[in-house]
Amino acid sequence: MNAPPDGLPLLRRLTWWTLIGCLLAVGVVVVADAQTLPSFAAVTSFAATALALTVAGVLFARPVPHAMLAVGALAGAVLVALGRAHDVGGFPWVLPLGCVTAAAWPTWSRPTVPVAGSALAFLAALAGSGGSVIEACVDAATTALCAGGLYAQIWVLHVAERLERARHLERAAAVAEERLRFASDLHDIQGHSLHVIALKSELAGHLVADDPVRAAAELREVQALARRALGETEEVVNGYRKVTLDREIANAARVLRSAGIEVSVTAQPDGIKEPARDLFGLVVRECTTNVLRHSEATRCEISVSGNDARAELRFANDRPLSPAPGPAGGLTGLTDRLAAVGGTLDYSGTPGGFTVHATVPVSA
Repeated sequence: MNAPPDGLPLLRRLTWWTLIGCLLAVGVVVVADAQTLPSFAAVTSFAATALALTVAGVLFARPVPHAMLAVGALAGAVLVALGRAHDVGGFPWVLPLGCVTAAAWPTWSRPTVPVAGSALAFLAALAGSGGSVIEACVDAATTALCAGGLYAQIWVLHVAERLERARHLERAAAVAEERLRFASDLHDIQGHSLHVIALKSELAGHLVADDPVRAAAELREVQALARRALGETEEVVNGYRKVTLDREIANAARVLRSAGIEVSVTAQPDGIKEPARDLFGLVVRECTTNVLRHSEATRCEISVSGNDARAELRFANDRPLSPAPGPAGGLTGLTDRLAAVGGTLDYSGTPGGFTVHATVPVSA
């Protein structure tokens, strides 16, 4: 099953329009119920409904001054009292006050907001009903339920946003971990050698005038140390660059999973021979880098298979940031390398996924 398009932006739009739809539905229900009231009471209820729901809609979008919030809450309380005074109270007359309470809840992030909204509904219903505690408790509970239902939608959106930020941090940490590993290996090997070379070069410089023979010996040691350091550097770099298909698949799965991406591996690399193994390892490494840098993937699939004629590799992920890499991307260079041995590398992308397919003939 493919992931829903757009991800978090789509969730934001759905949450916003759902809230607006709820406000409009509440307004329609209250206005329809208020048509049975006397003219003055009906007009008052229309105005109070419009005011309370307008404040709630603005508050869902951005914070508002405390005075505006107070006006919206009072308008909702007037509706509660008006409904109880004309014996038509309860549902849906308490819903506008519940909407204002829900809109204020995430802005102030205080548990006292729903308590205050329920208390205001209780007092308004108590005043409108002439002291009926049961009716006041029903209105207070209905207000709390309405506020909790609307706030749950906003809470889900906030949780999704925090998870998205955490996923990006995990990806950055995975890339940084690999860089630190390579930097640590290079420092451990080169640090001591370069320090000794510097000291012996300085010593040879001091001995040139007084003891040329010894200075020449020190310089020969410097040359030997430099060659040894160069060889060790090449070993580190070659070890880093050396491609083993099994290792690259295992590393790709580890790095992607550490970035919060689900990885599915279906591989039979034992039957794959050179040069397909090295080339496929390079493809897996490049694809892993592209997923971390150029996608918001939640799922990746890696499959390797082969027969008597060709070896095949498929690397797929969802949610690419761009449907195709740039002309100077790493996949372009790999396409040329596979073509040199009679292989192919094809890639295709859509807003919902990106797939790389590589093949190499067994007779290469």
